Amino acid sequence: MKKRFLIYIAAAAMLTSCLNNDFMNVYPKNQQTEGSVFTTYDNFKTYSWGLYNVFFGYSYGTAQTDSIFQGDYESDNMLKGPSGNENKWAYGKVKAESQSSDWDYSYIRTVNLMLDGIAGSQMQEADKNHWRSVGLFFRSYKYFQMMSKFGDIPWVDRVFPDNDPALYGTRTPRNEVTENILNDLKWAEANIKPAGDGDNTVNRAVVQAFISRFCLFEGTWRKYHNMADAEKYLQECVRVAPELLAAYPTIMERYDEVFNSENLAKQPGIILYKHYATSQLCHGLTRMVRTAESNIEATRDAVDSYLCADGRPYTGNGHDVYEQFRSRDYRLYLTVCPPYKVNVASNKTTWSYTDNAKDREFIDLMAGISGETYHRLPTSNFKGFVCSLQPHFRTNNNGQAWNASQMGFWVWKYYNTHTDASNASGVCTTDAPLFRIEEVMLDYAEAMFELGRFDQSVADQTINKLRKRAHVADMRVADITADFDPKRDPDVAPVLWEIRRERRVEFMGEGRRLDDLRRWHKGNYVDRQPTGVWVSNASADKVKVTGGANDNEGYVYYYGQPTGWKEYYYLYPLPLEELALNKNLEQNPEWSKSNK
Repeated sequence: MKKRFLIYIAAAAMLTSCLNNDFMNVYPKNQQTEGSVFTTYDNFKTYSWGLYNVFFGYSYGTAQTDSIFQGDYESDNMLKGPSGNENKWAYGKVKAESQSSDWDYSYIRTVNLMLDGIAGSQMQEADKNHWRSVGLFFRSYKYFQMMSKFGDIPWVDRVFPDNDPALYGTRTPRNEVTENILNDLKWAEANIKPAGDGDNTVNRAVVQAFISRFCLFEGTWRKYHNMADAEKYLQECVRVAPELLAAYPTIMERYDEVFNSENLAKQPGIILYKHYATSQLCHGLTRMVRTAESNIEATRDAVDSYLCADGRPYTGNGHDVYEQFRSRDYRLYLTVCPPYKVNVASNKTTWSYTDNAKDREFIDLMAGISGETYHRLPTSNFKGFVCSLQPHFRTNNNGQAWNASQMGFWVWKYYNTHTDASNASGVCTTDAPLFRIEEVMLDYAEAMFELGRFDQSVADQTINKLRKRAHVADMRVADITADFDPKRDPDVAPVLWEIRRERRVEFMGEGRRLDDLRRWHKGNYVDRQPTGVWVSNASADKVKVTGGANDNEGYVYYYGQPTGWKEYYYLYPLPLEELALNKNLEQNPEWSKSNK
């Protein structure tokens, strides 16, 4: 049997069941630290399966099935309904919580147990180096998650005895944390087995892909938050890219199959993925998308950010939704459901075309660009009940509650009709990409621009490979002048604006947007009121509109004007329980004031 990235929960539980308490609770006792547990190569291999749980993928079972969208609906990309789910950053609803799953030192301890056990094992030196590399990768991954949100965090690189004063240490400065992460990752890159432990395990390419991700984030954070050493991290990002681009020269032919395939094994461009299998590990994301529980939709700003097929920005006003979608980047069609209309029979499972040829324009288009069980129109819920039209408002759904939205741009990126979505227990088995070469391409393009080295050859190695799949004309760097996009943020250079656009649309619906805005120091983008499609008869659709000549026409909106992004939002607040347990920890600036 091929070694896939299945999370062997039973095996992991035997070794890590006592490690699931929160840090500062404080470092729980664990009898699995005895030397006998970490003796042979297979001991470490079995233990390491539990470490893969750090990868979220498409979640487990039915829990948090829309969490993959969080970085989108907390940014300017998407909206989450119903009422009460306003963007917490835009609407001033965020506050320090008692606990946070982001602050996770129990996982750090789990990794440190393995790292501490390597020296006394019976393995050969090369094998010891390999497992140290694997451990350093996973510890770095978790530390990056925490550091990117909280900034300064305690650095713990070994298992402390109970009651050791070090358990209650102060926060380690960000500079030291990031330096440690980078050094650990470079050591792992040099010492890990190039092929890992078989298919779909952490290997040299995975480590390099993570170096790319981490170093782009930290390099640009430092540049746009006025910190030193930005170039050092950007240089590391561009250093690892050429080897990865040579090792993964192609990408999957169809964009939607990256996110809706039952098996991503050996697919071009896939560096690491989370494999789901019936009766072993499943998720509920596809079912969520195909029910009335789907509350994720795109904003008009996000829809309009996709380029036209000729490689130029969309400049229309969107008053005709068919025109708004016509001749656009294919990734738009595969992320936000295009407009259509059909007649649905009383049995809800059969349908026919309307007399208006325009209503089938995108039905025909999707039949040519997506597989039969992937993104085809008309859409249906998990029972096979057909949705008669898009845009399809919840406020006027004609008895079809599924595939509906509040503002008209229903997100269906994870829609397919081939995975099992028959019940709410979490039975879906489509695989989740974790590291793919497209990310490395976009990291490389952006870092090269920040270093003053982006040119047409870099564009051809990166962005233009993605555009070919999306049926968008190549980026011609020389054509991107100050007036290329009238809607460009004037504080962002024209070419960099286009590089960031490419990143935005490639990762739409993958939860990355908020972190990008934070590292670019562009949190203010969430200050714009989210709007949707244009309607000319708001009363019939039972929606609220803005921007029209009267109260019955305009762009649909659901939430009002945001209260605005605050400067201290760039760092998250430390959990209040951790502050209570460790008096040496200090809250991030302004958060203590905001919670009074």
